[in-house]
Amino acid sequence: MNSGKEFRDSLMELKDSLMEFKDSLIEFKDSLMEFKGSLMEFKGSLMEFKGSLMEFKDSLMGFRGSLMELKDSLMELKDSLMRFRGSLNR
Repeated sequence: MNSGKEFRDSLMELKDSLMEFKDSLIEFKDSLMEFKGSLMEFKGSLMEFKGSLMEFKDSLMGFRGSLMELKDSLMELKDSLMRFRGSLNR
């Protein structure tokens, strides 16, 4: 009779342990889902940052183009001034 009670007690302990393990797995799953959410937010932030960098790159390229146009205009002005100077020396 005593061994039957011990067996039943052991089964109850096993059941309790399995329930605790199940709860731990559920908590772990919830933690993983939170982590996944954080990773998705981080990915979104990285994509926004990438977009900002691309806009900055485009702005720099536009600025570079403006500088090249300014350089060309200054070279034309220099050439005009050199021709004007040459015409004064004649």
